[in-house]
Amino acid sequence: MNRIKDTFTFKLTFFAFILAVIFLYFFRIEKSKELYNNYKNSLDDLIISNLKLDNFLSQKEKFFNFDNIVAQTNLFESSLTALLESNIKTEFGKDIYKKIVYINESFKKKDYLVEKFKSKQASSLNSAHFIYDLNQYLLNDVSLNEELKLLINSTLFMIMQEFININLNEKAISQNLKEIEKFNFNNNRLDLMIKHVKNIQANVRTILEIKLEANNLEIGKKLRELKLDLIKRYNEKLFYQWMISIFSFLIIILSFIIIYLEHRKSQKVKKELAAFKYAVENSDNSIILTDTKKNILYVNDIFEKTTGFNKEEVFGNKPKILQSGETPLQTYSDLNKSLESGKKWEGEFINKKKDGSIFYEKASIVPVVLDDEISNYLAIKLDITEYILQNESLKLSATVFENIQEGILVLDSSKKILTVNKAFETMTGYSKENILGKTPMFLKSEYHDMIFYKKVEEELAQKGRFKGKIFGKKSNGGVIPFWVNISTIKDKKDQVSRYIVVCTSLEEIIETQKKADFLAYHDSLTKLPNRVKFENDLEFSINIAKRRNHNLFVLFIDLDRFKMINDSLGHVVGDELLKIISSRIKEVLRDSDIIARMGGDEFIVVLDSTRDKNAASYVCQKILNIIKKPIEVEDNVLNTSASIGIAVYPDDGRDITTLIKNADTAMYHAKNLGKNNYQYYNKQLSLNVNEQLQIEQALKKAISNNEIYLNYQPQYDLVSRKITAFEALARWESDELGFIPPDKFIPIAEDTGLIIDIGKHIFETACKAYVEFKSLNPSLKYIAINISSVQFKDKNFVDDILEIVSTYKIKPSEIELEVTERYVMEYSESNLNSMQQFRDLGFRFSIDDFGTGYSSMSYLTKFPIDVIKVDKAFIDGIPKDNNNVLISKAIVALSKSLNYKVVAEGIEEKVQEDFLKSISCDIGQGYFFSKPLNLEAAKKILKI
Repeated sequence: MNRIKDTFTFKLTFFAFILAVIFLYFFRIEKSKELYNNYKNSLDDLIISNLKLDNFLSQKEKFFNFDNIVAQTNLFESSLTALLESNIKTEFGKDIYKKIVYINESFKKKDYLVEKFKSKQASSLNSAHFIYDLNQYLLNDVSLNEELKLLINSTLFMIMQEFININLNEKAISQNLKEIEKFNFNNNRLDLMIKHVKNIQANVRTILEIKLEANNLEIGKKLRELKLDLIKRYNEKLFYQWMISIFSFLIIILSFIIIYLEHRKSQKVKKELAAFKYAVENSDNSIILTDTKKNILYVNDIFEKTTGFNKEEVFGNKPKILQSGETPLQTYSDLNKSLESGKKWEGEFINKKKDGSIFYEKASIVPVVLDDEISNYLAIKLDITEYILQNESLKLSATVFENIQEGILVLDSSKKILTVNKAFETMTGYSKENILGKTPMFLKSEYHDMIFYKKVEEELAQKGRFKGKIFGKKSNGGVIPFWVNISTIKDKKDQVSRYIVVCTSLEEIIETQKKADFLAYHDSLTKLPNRVKFENDLEFSINIAKRRNHNLFVLFIDLDRFKMINDSLGHVVGDELLKIISSRIKEVLRDSDIIARMGGDEFIVVLDSTRDKNAASYVCQKILNIIKKPIEVEDNVLNTSASIGIAVYPDDGRDITTLIKNADTAMYHAKNLGKNNYQYYNKQLSLNVNEQLQIEQALKKAISNNEIYLNYQPQYDLVSRKITAFEALARWESDELGFIPPDKFIPIAEDTGLIIDIGKHIFETACKAYVEFKSLNPSLKYIAINISSVQFKDKNFVDDILEIVSTYKIKPSEIELEVTERYVMEYSESNLNSMQQFRDLGFRFSIDDFGTGYSSMSYLTKFPIDVIKVDKAFIDGIPKDNNNVLISKAIVALSKSLNYKVVAEGIEEKVQEDFLKSISCDIGQGYFFSKPLNLEAAKKILKI
């Protein structure tokens, strides 16, 4: 027996050794395959990168993001370096490696050509844009004759054709340039145009030479040849590996057959010996032998163990000593009839042990017949107490099994499904009939990889249980989350016999939790992250930027004129606008960037870290451009813009609060500069904010302390030089801060709403002064008073104005309300209605600072305007500044055509006054005639 065992062990050990050797060889094959795939993928990447570089060299007329080209060259270089540093020389030979080295040398040349191409292409594009702008100017230059303009147009057309590869016009262009130069005009812009045209020609020739030289390198062809060589070498290697694998497989099969035959032989011997020993020495049944009178003659050890009686106690007694009285009498009657007729009887007893406890037995009693006579009765009885109790428990368990809400699976030791309950069928949609005999892996979803399931098996093997969340696949393809509790059941030999899997559906719980979690960290309207999530994400980004020594950009975005849209068209339109704006901003951001809604019409963006401190400018401009595009909401075409403030980590702050605060400060600076722009934060802005806060606090006490006063600057007829009106100018001398100019305190008063009371005070003071002026000079026509757009939104504004006018007995036509050009630019029905309401009452309107806001004249024609005031910026420098001369002429001519009076502000020299008079400007105002005067000085000038 031992010899057989030793032989079998030796063969099994030898088989294991062969198997290990083959496994190592297969592992090496797999590793070789993995390396080949890596090399092949690297070559594919190189081929694609080379194609992209070739495509780049073919596009001389387009603007490229050079960062993308740098990324491609870096990718090509890193992939090539990886191949050179790999084991490809060992794996596939020296020839392959030499080709890679040769390609690397060629790429260095191509990299130089790419850099040269970028320089020439950028130069050509700049020249093209510059030429286009020059062309517009030259075509409008009246000093150039038409023949020259035709030559310019023809030259630009041909240079554009040559630039975009439509025609080759080099000779014709050169000829045109000679013709242009013959005109001998002393025109700097014409000279610049000729230089840029020649620059483009030279660059086009150079670019074509670069492209030809790059093509001659034939890197793409060499890469494809290298790839084909690699595939060929690998296929040859694969063939030899395949032959060895087949041979190894045959060895395994042969070894397995030998081991199997030996195993069968040993198992047969073992079973025979075990069966004999078991039959002789052991029995699971109680064995009782009685005589014909049913007196007990023999019992085995199991009988003693089962009943608690020892052999001596039962010998000579009848089996009735075990009766409990609970076995039906019919059972004994049937037993006696069968035995008396010489037949075997089978049935069950409810008996009693020596200690009085009840137990159940299944019995088979046969008469022992010798010489045709019954000599004995042999009873073989099995204790089925545990079975009976288990059966009752199973009946109860079956009821629970089918009615419990959790899904239950019962698996055998090989993890095949034995049964499932109805709850499991309902949860997953699978019927019991279709899944019996399968393993639960049919529920496998894409949420878990095989490593996860191996961990589950390891935990079951080590601990005998597993608890956790698993995502399963329903019959309809959907995914359901389970809380799974898997328990192992072992038999008496401590071997796993069953697995019980209890599945609790987490679908409703997770969905509810998801909604709660989402709402806790996201804005309910735009679905963007809210402030809480944003601050968590920003903290994470700051840590990354700190680790990489990169900059981080925090963009604070505030929509311009949103409140006006929201108030006039309603919150539904406003909410839809916010959703569209948030989607548009996301479109121009990368996936790695962060966007959140801070509340109202404020958004905040964090751009991914970089070393370039100016990287945010490009993104900000894209955001401004996409927000400016018209938006249609419920038949309303809405136009809005944004103001963006930028704070840079770490320069402008190293923590969340400081960065957001400084970005917010920069945003307000952008608004103050006219909106629809972006501004970077600097320390001066914080100083300005502190100054603004001081001004705001002091401004609240300005009226009660009688600190706000007016100066009056005369407006005079340019022809007669007689005073026709005064403009009331607000001034503030603070007890705390000293003199504060209007351009500082008026915007703050507008932002805080204090302008309502200040404006009313200014209006009443100006009206009171006008009454005194009028008494001294009855020919005075009106007084001009500046009105803030905020005042128009005050519901009491009209009533307050009418009350003041009535109090001082002034005609509305003697009051000129000055509004800024920006107020007109913000064209809306509300603005138009407000102005029309005052115009219907008889008030005059003038547009102040005209020309600084790029007003649409079509808007001006819609508003009830009487006077256009030309901004001082256009008066400065005339008549020497040709641009200001042209603009001033245009404004006066246009205003006259619309029947508007024209007031020129900021006249400081006689030559300015003479020029304005020559272009028929109506009224002048400025230091040349009189600076702003206090009340007494103004009254004095009227008496002269």
